[in-house]
Amino acid sequence: MSDRQRAAPEAESLPNLPPAVIHVDCDGATDIYRMHGWRYSQPEDHLFASGMRNALEFFQRNTVRATLFVIASSLDDPRKRALLQDAHLRGHELASHSFSHPLLYRLTREEKRHQLADSREKMEAALGISVRGFRAPGYSIDQESVELLAQCGYTYDSSAVPNKIIAGRLNRPLEDFLWPAQPLAGSKFWELPLPDYRPSPVPFSPSYALLLGLPLFRWGLERFSRSGAPLVLLFHFTDLADPLPASELRGWKQRIFTLSHLGKESKLRRCQIMLDLVRKHFRIISTDQLLEELNSGRALPAPGNRHPATKA
Repeated sequence: MSDRQRAAPEAESLPNLPPAVIHVDCDGATDIYRMHGWRYSQPEDHLFASGMRNALEFFQRNTVRATLFVIASSLDDPRKRALLQDAHLRGHELASHSFSHPLLYRLTREEKRHQLADSREKMEAALGISVRGFRAPGYSIDQESVELLAQCGYTYDSSAVPNKIIAGRLNRPLEDFLWPAQPLAGSKFWELPLPDYRPSPVPFSPSYALLLGLPLFRWGLERFSRSGAPLVLLFHFTDLADPLPASELRGWKQRIFTLSHLGKESKLRRCQIMLDLVRKHFRIISTDQLLEELNSGRALPAPGNRHPATKA
């Protein structure tokens, strides 16, 4: 075992540090291209394959148990299904990222139900797991979708970003998304929001930091850590995958949206720096552990400083 693997659990056992969870959206080149109206014509999704392999190795080196958000239609590809099974066997949680990756707020109620319910059923049947969590494609969550998620048996959602657009879709003030909260009266369903990045115009997530530079991540993380709120650190496969070969890229937009302008080693080195910075301010735990702490009240603000969204 490496020094890093020995040191990480000790550092993260410090009770005075707020918790952080590590999430990964498992969008492959097929999904990214389709989202932008492009066609990915290769028989194998190289971004998905290398992204998963590199992510599993990265998390193993760092003794991290992550939550992977899966587009259920990926299971139709035997190669992707095998990689997802491997992730499950390594102890990572698999959650839903919808059935086919549409923007939810554009769908009818029944179309939303298909994306939420059928993705969960497909994943559970194909992988023999229990699916508890969800993240909407493009953070396209709305109030109707939240209600449907609870009806479909999910335990939590992690789609909300603290900005006015998403707050409007959820019919709640923006301040409700600064800490995890239970948004439905009489329900134990949790919303695990992504971190507040204001006043920056963009999030300080790894994807943006790989594009715009590590100072964005350092600044955003240090500022957010002062809130004491739990951190949802969101990676995408693009952050860890090998760059796509030039033959699969047409123009600068495809290079940028797949982060193929960066080599594998450069990405992994920068992602390691980001994870090490997180460990200075947070104790990294699994999403299951975070939910346990939330249900017990340990990961909520102190009573004198409770946010309205977390009041009983």
